[in-house]
Amino acid sequence: MVKKIITNRNIRQRAYELIRDYIVSNEVPPGVKINEDELARELGVSKTPVRDALSKLAHDGIVEIIPNRGTYKVKLSKEDMLEIMTIRETLEGLCVRLAAEHVDDKAIKKLKAILDEFDERNLERNFSHYPEALKRFHTMIYNLSKSPRLIRIIKSMYDLTHTFRLLYFNNPERVRRSLRTHRELINALEKKDGELAEIGRKNAIRYAYESLLEMTSDGRI
Repeated sequence: MVKKIITNRNIRQRAYELIRDYIVSNEVPPGVKINEDELARELGVSKTPVRDALSKLAHDGIVEIIPNRGTYKVKLSKEDMLEIMTIRETLEGLCVRLAAEHVDDKAIKKLKAILDEFDERNLERNFSHYPEALKRFHTMIYNLSKSPRLIRIIKSMYDLTHTFRLLYFNNPERVRRSLRTHRELINALEKKDGELAEIGRKNAIRYAYESLLEMTSDGRI
């Protein structure tokens, strides 16, 4: 379900944000048709901002608009996913390198706090919430890069791999490995070592890439 818009202020942008979150989530499976009338009704807006939002999402690669048929959530093949991961490896490496130039103690403290939600005392109970926490973690780092164009591209790529992240982080052991990797990233940022941060982020995405190959080869995805 999407949240109803309760203000007229910047309706188009708010509609885009809410519809994007709704479609990226698993509430809309890949390949499913998007109902414009239903979205407009639930948001409490006309169909115009809904259509504008879907047009932007098509540009982002999240949906596909097929003439005379409608709008569908993009269904990615294994090859699509591997291509996206390859792009993310390069772009996110650059992003964390830039973030190291702007990070401060306040940001480091917030990044550490996000990961501290998943310490060994409560990891088994909370690990299912890790993908959402990781999204907040990465969004903070993206914003630290101070590169709006780079951020837009990366967020689009990141959202396209949402379903894979849910499958990948479906057990505590993968979360533990990810926590180690992201704590190492924080240490690199805290030292303002952009090169080390870039290498660490690229290695993390490369590991996820290899895991995707393994998961597709044995039929787990």
